[in-house]
Formats: sequence, C-alpha cells, structure tokens
Amino acid sequence: MKCVSDFKRARQPEQIEQRRRDILNAAATLMAEKGFDQVSLNAIARSAGVAKSNVYRYFESREEIFLTLLRQDWDEWLVQLERGVVGLEGSDDIGRFSALVARTIAASPRMCELVSVLASVLEQNLSEQALITFKTESMALGGRIMNTVQRALPGLPSGNLMQLGQTLFALIAGLWPLGNPPPAVQRVMSRPELAPFQIEFESSLELALNLMLKGASNP
Repeated sequence: MKCVSDFKRARQPEQIEQRRRDILNAAATLMAEKGFDQVSLNAIARSAGVAKSNVYRYFESREEIFLTLLRQDWDEWLVQLERGVVGLEGSDDIGRFSALVARTIAASPRMCELVSVLASVLEQNLSEQALITFKTESMALGGRIMNTVQRALPGLPSGNLMQLGQTLFALIAGLWPLGNPPPAVQRVMSRPELAPFQIEFESSLELALNLMLKGASNP
C-alpha cells in the first residue's frame, strides 16, 4: 500500500494515466481479496496511495471504477472467445459453441461478479454522460458478440442476435450469484437433502445457452 502523504498531483498525460491504473489496480486487488460488496472508495484510495478527494479527479464514483474494470474484462473475454471460435467457424454446432462461451465466461469470475451487480448497483451512481459512454461501449461489445456468433452459427437468424447477447448477460447476472452464494448459504446448501438446489455455474450456463440457441435457431 502506498502512503497517502506521498501523493503528488498528476499533471502530464502519462502521469494521469498511471494514476488511473494505480486506482484500478487497487480496486481489482481489493475485490479479489474481499469481494465487491466489501470494497469502499475509502479503501481503494488508501490502497492506491491517494486521498479520497483526489480519486474524483480520475473517476466520478466507486461505480465508475468498477465499470472500467468490467469493460476491461469484457474485452479480454471477447479476445478469448474470438480465438476459440476459430475452430468452430461455419459449423453451426450449438453444443460446442455453448460450451466454449460458458467455459470462457467462467474463466473470468470478476467479470461475472460485476455483471451480476451491473443493473442493481454499478449503473445507479453515474452521471448521464458516463451512462451514455458506457452504453455506447456496450453496443460495440454487442456487435462483437454478434459477429462471433455468426462466425460459428451462420444458420442462426440474424434478427435474433442482439437479443441473444442481452439474454447472455441476463443469464450471467442470474446464475452467478446462485452458483456462488455467501458462505452461510453454501453451508446450508451443502446438506444432502438440498442437493437438487445446488447450481454449478459453468454447466448451468452451458445448458441455458444450448437451450436458448436451439430455440432461436427454430423460431
């Protein structure tokens, strides 16, 4: 952890970018250690070695910090998905494509956790301009997802593609907390009689995607 008293105002573009990276890295580290709900703006500032008031020079809120991390995670996930889909191009193999999507998503737990709080938390404390920027970037993300789906599943009706992308994130938001409940819930759910209610995130997401894509391919 850096010492707040050592903080010097960033003035050059590269200094400003470095300060932003310091804040993002601090938030990422704290989230990995404690979970999203336990990370405050004060804690991020202390870990990054800046005063809380100075964080606002680089991000308008705690939520914008985590949205920035989410956008980074989305891009990294799409790179992995686009690489993996090379072997499926033109196959129309819904089963293999669903497995690829579920596997690459499950490999990014921070992205999943942030998607699960996107609508309920992250979008709730943003300026209109920040929301416009985020939604515009989300549209670009949706375009990349649509292109990837088309490469693997060219037989899928193109009119369904944008809605499929939206449904994918709704599935992540719903299944992630169910598959990763708080410790107290995990202890209760470990009881043998409650086994039917236990959810394994990756396999549940794969099944849901498989069913969704099969339904979309037979309207």
